[in-house]
Amino acid sequence: MSNYKIKKGTKSLLMKLPNILLLLLFFSFNSYAQEQYLINAESGLNVREKPSVNASKIAKIPYGVLVEKIEDTAIPLTIYDNGKPVMGKWVKIKYDNYLYLVSKEKEQIQKEGYVFDGYLKQYNNPNLKIVTKKINELEYKKIVSKLPKATHTYKKIGNLDSIKTLLKDKVIWKTIFYDDHYLRDDAIESITLDNGQKLIVSQESNDYGFSKGWSGYYPDLGILLLEGGHSSDMVLNIKTGESNNTIGNPEHLIPSPTNKYRLNGYYSGQECVIYSLQKKIDGKFIYLGKVNPDYDICIFNSFQWVNDTQFVYTLIFPEDYAEKNPRLTYYTGGIEDKTPTTQQASNFKTIASLIKIRTLPTLDTTNFDNFSQDNFYNKEAVAVLQLQKIFPNYFKEGYDNKSIASYRLEFSKDFYSLVIITYKGDHEMESTLINYSLNGKLIDYKTISYDEIAEGWSRTESKIERDKLTITDILWTDDKQEEITYFKIASNGKITPIKE
Repeated sequence: MSNYKIKKGTKSLLMKLPNILLLLLFFSFNSYAQEQYLINAESGLNVREKPSVNASKIAKIPYGVLVEKIEDTAIPLTIYDNGKPVMGKWVKIKYDNYLYLVSKEKEQIQKEGYVFDGYLKQYNNPNLKIVTKKINELEYKKIVSKLPKATHTYKKIGNLDSIKTLLKDKVIWKTIFYDDHYLRDDAIESITLDNGQKLIVSQESNDYGFSKGWSGYYPDLGILLLEGGHSSDMVLNIKTGESNNTIGNPEHLIPSPTNKYRLNGYYSGQECVIYSLQKKIDGKFIYLGKVNPDYDICIFNSFQWVNDTQFVYTLIFPEDYAEKNPRLTYYTGGIEDKTPTTQQASNFKTIASLIKIRTLPTLDTTNFDNFSQDNFYNKEAVAVLQLQKIFPNYFKEGYDNKSIASYRLEFSKDFYSLVIITYKGDHEMESTLINYSLNGKLIDYKTISYDEIAEGWSRTESKIERDKLTITDILWTDDKQEEITYFKIASNGKITPIKE
């Protein structure tokens, strides 16, 4: 369990909150209406003039920088990262050179180009849901009384000269003369990251500075805290190059009891703290998603973890921010996190996203006469879809198996339902309804259509409804014979027979 109390300096800044609340809500609505993505490649992501690996490189955007996606191309691409496949497609983005220079231009720019979206992460995570519930003071105190008290502080170096000495091999500082009487020696020219990449800071973006008594370097976290415009937090991770988009002021960091999650935040200069969650994956805290993308929480008065996914918090009445003893509202909250944590899961979601959805009910009568062969899955996609579990001889020599997407169904928000067509040599084909977990684990499958042109004696067709799957096996001998079986799709994705 961890404690958090609002800082005195922040509370005084919030006295003006009621007067600008409507403006903030309007601003947040417009800011988050676009499709914003974070660069998720630790060594940076190349931007190309056209959607091709052979196209000219026009920029390289560092890790953690925010870009806007403006167009999907549906042109798939698989690359290898340390021998592991990363699947995605080309997309068109809009980018600029704040905070870092991403191309040869040193002035402010806003340009467009193409990138591989396997290394893009959605800024507002659709797989993260924060559920909150208002409670009364008695309920709140009952919960808090059972929690152990804990505080978390991080070592801070507050002297600029000491920081420069400590970071002499990582940060190059720049002295700027504004006139004969004023200069500043706290502007940053470049940062060399732990992976050796050197990031050049745009001098058109240096509206920040070292504020004595406020700014500092946190060596255990690798975070340099500076002050930006309107007394906002300007946060830089010297190890990774990340900034306010994904990290925050260490004074707002609150880890969950087992350190699985961490509340994060930075003061935006617009009266509110922008809160986000980080998740520990492979020993590193990774940005997970925003806690308050719509500014429904401006600043926590207090925040305490109950366990790794549950928490309690209090908020001050907006009209009471200037009061010594403000009125409070009390809440419980919880995290519902369905974010893919492995490359396998991420690859699966990429494959699923490229398959068109067919509405229910529907008929599947796929056969050689009505389905054309094109764009078969490569072996990496076959492995992600685990088709070898359905067809054990899939990769064996002499078995000419090839698979292709047909369509996607939506029985539930709790699992995926894909229909994949597999050709067995030149004379057989079948459609398989396959249910997967949200992270791409195979749950169950059923053949829903079949055709063969060697003898032309048998065929399978299906009617698919939300609550029932009707499969008709047809055999032509002297007379047409039909056998009908019924199945249901259970809430856990299992496909079970129905007795009629």
